[in-house]
Amino acid sequence: MQKLIFTFCIALASMVVAQSQTIIQPGNFQCISLHGPLMYYWNNPTIVAQFRQDLNQQLLAKKGYSLGTNQIQFSLLKNIKEFNSSNKNTTSFPVIHLKLAEYPASLYLKQFYPDLLKDSSQQSIQSVLIVELSIQTNSSSELLNRSLEVFIKKSNAIGFGIPFNNLHLSAKGFSELMKKSVEIILDSTNESEQIELKASPPFMGDNFIIGTITNLPRIAIESKGLFSKYVFNGKTELIRWDEQRYQEITLRGKNKTILSPLLYSSFIAMEKENPQAVFVFLMQEARNIVLNKNYLLVIPARVSANTNIRITNMPIVEPLKGNHNFMIHDKDTIAQFNIETDQLDSTKKIYPFLSSNGIDSNSLTRINDLNNVVNFSSLYSLKGKIRNQPFKIVVNEFFREIYLNNERIGLIGGMQQPERMVIFDSTLSNDLINELILLSYNRFLQ
Repeated sequence: MQKLIFTFCIALASMVVAQSQTIIQPGNFQCISLHGPLMYYWNNPTIVAQFRQDLNQQLLAKKGYSLGTNQIQFSLLKNIKEFNSSNKNTTSFPVIHLKLAEYPASLYLKQFYPDLLKDSSQQSIQSVLIVELSIQTNSSSELLNRSLEVFIKKSNAIGFGIPFNNLHLSAKGFSELMKKSVEIILDSTNESEQIELKASPPFMGDNFIIGTITNLPRIAIESKGLFSKYVFNGKTELIRWDEQRYQEITLRGKNKTILSPLLYSSFIAMEKENPQAVFVFLMQEARNIVLNKNYLLVIPARVSANTNIRITNMPIVEPLKGNHNFMIHDKDTIAQFNIETDQLDSTKKIYPFLSSNGIDSNSLTRINDLNNVVNFSSLYSLKGKIRNQPFKIVVNEFFREIYLNNERIGLIGGMQQPERMVIFDSTLSNDLINELILLSYNRFLQ
């Protein structure tokens, strides 16, 4: 009997609360992007449901309104002129309207904030979102009409993969942006008209990264200048690259460079292809600071004029084909390898119609109606032996894949320097990992 009375009291209290709330109806919810596929997220029922929940929560807290059972549906516009500006309320209920537009940063800043284009601190702005929200109580009365400019700035990446050039928010990041925007707009005590949002870039879906790193720990690598620092297996590692240098190779005459017969014949063959070419050793020293180990990377290469691009004195630097490249510790050659360029791997697929956070495969979200698949191609591929073990390093603009004994043992993210890492084999020695990182991010393969 007591349980029934308690349940009845809860139901009665819920009815009283419901009656004290004013139901508000969704009006025109319209969106457009002049920059990329961001607004396609509104086709995802999970994102719409999350936004409806966040919006309803803020309406209740800030205005005493409730969406009740009313659902929200966004209209994706193709032209900015399609925005409905009349927004007339013909019902007895209040009506809420929302307009959302994304602009490329260069276009928006040039039109409205040209001085920011000269400000180096603003160079990280990727795009600008305009969020406009209005509430009408009847056909002639407008309770609220307010807009917010959101400047999306690029933050350090935390995931792995190939980023988009016109999409700057993951699905979760987009939901968080919308939640924060309506919270500010509906708060009468917050007079902000502009906010900045730093966002880690989303990555394209794939079949060889995102599924393999889900739930694996990421190792942060702190890189500054030519130094990198990280912690692995409880030990702090500190490595350093020195500046690149070049040593010209002379093939003839009294000061002829001493070369092995195989290397000499390779240079002669390349000279016949291009008599104007200059041959050099590309050299970079590196150091494991903790263990006081010094290394020297040596890459024989041909330097020739670029006849394909109309840029004066733009050289092409081509590593020699063959197993001619070395990494030396003291006087010992610890790695010898070949360098290949533009290697296509048809087993590795990129899915530009999916976005992810680069961490968790559960974050994969569709961003267009296409099903286009792209084969992965590397910039460089290093293949040979290191400390008598077969190894391969696949160099992409945004990450490096490391293989040892034909097994992928690591993935390192970062463009010109390492920034984060996943190690699949925790039994690897810190010393070997350091040497593989030093090879992966040598300055000649960037």
